[in-house]
Amino acid sequence: MLAIFNVTAPFFALVLCGYLAARQRMLPENAVPALNGFVLYFALPCMLFRFAAGAPLSQIANGPVFFTYLATGLITYGFVLFALRYGHGESMRDSSLGALSVAWSNWGYMGFALLPPMLGHQAGPLIIAAGMGDLLVIMSLALALGAVGDATHGGPKAALVAALRGMAKNPLIWAVLLGLVVSGSGAKLPQALDTFVSLLGTGAGPIALFTIGMSLYRAPQKDAVQSSMLKRGDVLFLTAAKLVIHPYLLLVVAKLMNLPAQEMHVLVLMAALPTAGSVFLFATRHEADSERISAVILLTTALTFVTFSLMLYVVGAIPPPL
Repeated sequence: MLAIFNVTAPFFALVLCGYLAARQRMLPENAVPALNGFVLYFALPCMLFRFAAGAPLSQIANGPVFFTYLATGLITYGFVLFALRYGHGESMRDSSLGALSVAWSNWGYMGFALLPPMLGHQAGPLIIAAGMGDLLVIMSLALALGAVGDATHGGPKAALVAALRGMAKNPLIWAVLLGLVVSGSGAKLPQALDTFVSLLGTGAGPIALFTIGMSLYRAPQKDAVQSSMLKRGDVLFLTAAKLVIHPYLLLVVAKLMNLPAQEMHVLVLMAALPTAGSVFLFATRHEADSERISAVILLTTALTFVTFSLMLYVVGAIPPPL
C-alpha cells in the first residue's frame, strides 16, 4: 500500500492545493471558469490529440474495450435508474440524471491526469476507446430519458437533438478524430507544431486536478450540498454506487470478457473515478435535482483518494514509483 500511496498522493495533493487556494482566496472568484476553459478548449484537446495521433489505430478502435466499458455503464445506469424511479418514487428526469451521476466517471479531467502517468502511456488510447461509450451512448440515453414527459424542453426528441449538437461542438471529440486522421495517414507534425501541442497538452493534468480542488470548495449551493450529504440517503446511495458498484461490476465484466490485464486495470480505474462535473451542468439545464448531483460530485471526489487507492490494490495494478 505504501507504493500505491507514493504514486497517488502527489496527484491528489494537486487537488488539495486547488481546494486550499480557493479557501484562502488566493485566486479570484472567476478563476475556476477560466481554468476550466483553458483545460477544456486548449490543454485537454491537445493531450487527446497526441494520444490518438501517437497510437496505432487499432488501440483507439478497440472493440472489446469499448463494449466492455459501455456494457458496464449501461448496466449500472439501468440499475440505478430503476432503483430511483421505482424504489424511491422519483420522476424520470431526476432518476435519469441521478443514474448518470453513477455511470459517468470523471475520466476527462482526472482519468487523463492520473492513469497514463501511473499505468503508462498506453493507458491514454484505452481511455479514449472506453470513454467514447459515455459520450456517444450513455449521455444521449440519459438526456433523452430525462426529457420523457418534459414538454418544457421539447421532450426526448429535442433532448436527443441537443445532445447530438453538444457532441458536434465538443472539442474533445474533434481532437480525437483529428488525431485518428494523423495516426491513420502516418503523417508527422512539423517539429514546431508538435512542440506547441506538447506544451499545451502537458498542462492538462496538473491544471485539471488543481481546478477540481477549487471546484470542491466553490461547489454550487455549498451549504445545501453539505446538508444533503448529511441528511439524504439517496446521496449516500449514489456515492456508494459510483465508488463501489460501478468499478467492481466493471471488474467482473472485464474478467468475463477475458480482457488483458492492462486493459482491465485501465477500465476498472476509470470506473473508480468520481462523478463527472458535466452531470451537474446537465441537471441544471434540465431542472433536475442539481443539489443532489452537486453533493454526489463533492462526496465522490473527496472520497476518491481512499477508494481509488484501494482499487489499485484490489486489481493488482501497483505501479512503480515515479
